[in-house]
Amino acid sequence: MSAPSTDDETSTDGRRLRGERNKRAVVDALLSLYERGEIRPSAARVAEEAGVSERSVFRYFDDMEDLAATAIEVRFEQVRTFFFDLDTEGSFDERLAAIIDHRVRLYERIAATARGSLVAATRSVTVAEEVERRRGLLRRQTVAQFETELKDRNDRRIAERAIDLALSLDGIDYLLSSAKCPKSELRASIARTIRDALAIGD
Repeated sequence: MSAPSTDDETSTDGRRLRGERNKRAVVDALLSLYERGEIRPSAARVAEEAGVSERSVFRYFDDMEDLAATAIEVRFEQVRTFFFDLDTEGSFDERLAAIIDHRVRLYERIAATARGSLVAATRSVTVAEEVERRRGLLRRQTVAQFETELKDRNDRRIAERAIDLALSLDGIDYLLSSAKCPKSELRASIARTIRDALAIGD
């Protein structure tokens, strides 16, 4: 039979749980600011959003880069399956539709965090490495999806780069944000680029 908890143990457990809640609140606050377009908020702004003191932010994180790295990891873990699960069966048209839908849905889930990660990557080697690792996962996924069409091509590397760009989160962001591509035309625009890169007509 275990001994009953002492007041000191209860107090310690309470402080630990409160600290964990506050730490998560800080992470959630940064992600929320990213979602609202504040890509490089100050510690004071994050603290205000989280409802904690600015001092508390640095109680849980070494610096803003450490906070950004943690927040980005939390968001990407929420969409982890997108980097590994994809329907690779079917005809070219079926595989094309599947991966375009997959990337657009992923973009819709993490667009704001992805922008924040690019800013954080300029100041943090850790974040930069994670950005490149995830880009690599998506790149390999793209190549595997069209291996049938890519094999034996003399210009395989060029074709790989073209379809990788077309399906990249950066490429989708460019189409929507800078090129002002209507959402209703987004999938068709990506599909056209991939068909042209692989020399496959409609």
